Amino acid sequence: MNKKFLSTTLAFTIGFSSLGVAAPAVLQPIEVSAAATNSYNNQQQVEQTADKIIALGKSLIGKATYSNTEYKPTAPYKFSCASFLMYIFEKNGADLATYNEDSMMKQGTYVARKDLQKGDLVFFRSKTTGTDPDHVGIYIGDNKLLHMADSKQNIVISDMNSKPYYTESYLTARRVLPTLLSANPATVGDKIVDQAYSLKDKVTMGSVNNEASLRFTGGGFVKYVYDKQGVSLNTTKLSELMTKGTTVSRASLKKGDLVFFNSSVGSKTPSLVAIYAGDHRLIIPSSSGVTTRVMMVDYYNEHYITAKRVISSSSSSGNTDSNTSTPQTTTADKIISTANSLVGKAKFGYSYNESTLTFTSAGFTYYVFNKHGINLKSKLASSQATVGTAVQKANLQKGDILYFSINNGGKDIKQTGIYIGGNQFITLPTSGTAVKQSLSSTWATKNYVSARRVF
Repeated sequence: MNKKFLSTTLAFTIGFSSLGVAAPAVLQPIEVSAAATNSYNNQQQVEQTADKIIALGKSLIGKATYSNTEYKPTAPYKFSCASFLMYIFEKNGADLATYNEDSMMKQGTYVARKDLQKGDLVFFRSKTTGTDPDHVGIYIGDNKLLHMADSKQNIVISDMNSKPYYTESYLTARRVLPTLLSANPATVGDKIVDQAYSLKDKVTMGSVNNEASLRFTGGGFVKYVYDKQGVSLNTTKLSELMTKGTTVSRASLKKGDLVFFNSSVGSKTPSLVAIYAGDHRLIIPSSSGVTTRVMMVDYYNEHYITAKRVISSSSSSGNTDSNTSTPQTTTADKIISTANSLVGKAKFGYSYNESTLTFTSAGFTYYVFNKHGINLKSKLASSQATVGTAVQKANLQKGDILYFSINNGGKDIKQTGIYIGGNQFITLPTSGTAVKQSLSSTWATKNYVSARRVF
């Protein structure tokens, strides 16, 4: 597919040079399908939204035409396969924030073909080489796909067994609707994101702040949105906003966190603030208006400064233990913070030396967990794999320990990793230093063995 008009949403890749294998261009299908339970407790909303998305898509049959060089969201409609989905999702309150199928395939949760439900995104690759998807559609039930097919067919409904293409070119599927919608009950972060979305086409961006006329600077917009949800920031200046709350890593971002970017790579002076909307998405107030983007775009990787959590645990109605306002992930966050601090610093060696930060992979895991009072009892990966309780790959939580082979066999445990959320983990490979990796990469998919929860 010609992607000239997709150049602003380039796919984010993760380096694998330290493992001695080529870097995959996109995420690969993982082995375990999405959990049957909806952890956001919003299944009714998911089903209702899916029906609305599908109805809108069907209503455009015979009206919209195919174009991979022009995106036209009003009649006469012109879409590529991905921009068609972006349009029908966004019009029903589920913003994918990208018209790039590569980026869409990094959102949500992997789901096996046999477990598809209405609203899932289905990806195909007709090319004989590479792993990038070149087509995407929406599953509408009864083994049928709604999609902008090509310049001859335009929008059609296809039975997924009707042609060899749908089996031979099938790549993977992602379940995106639970995370694109608010949880039930909605968290403060959900409410902030919903508030920001509701103002997207109503505010005017400028150099002054005037609530009466809904005219704001970037910082003024953020302050207004948060004030409306009872979170007082007390400033509109980006440099002051960046001092608020507590610092959080990219791997630990939650809805409602503030994310800061610079205009010059390496600068610590913010020129842009965004509201994290969950599942890699950003709501960005800037001179061009309030827009939405995905974080894996090159620009946001290069210009990222930091992120701040300004919603206190006492004001959040989600992600907390039923008997306390303390987030369940406190221990996990500390473990991940320690592991993150060692990325690029801890180095591989067949020894255990805390002073020089030299470890085997399992020694690295032992060191990180021991820093937080959790004794893994051994510095051997196979022995660590007997500690704690087993956890399915589909049910991973931050802080779980992952176990891998190293020969693409997926059996003999030789390497460990620490799951940090967002389908990523930190590991110390057999050469080089500690790195972040994608759990859906080719290497991780072929070598994944099991996972354990130790606290």
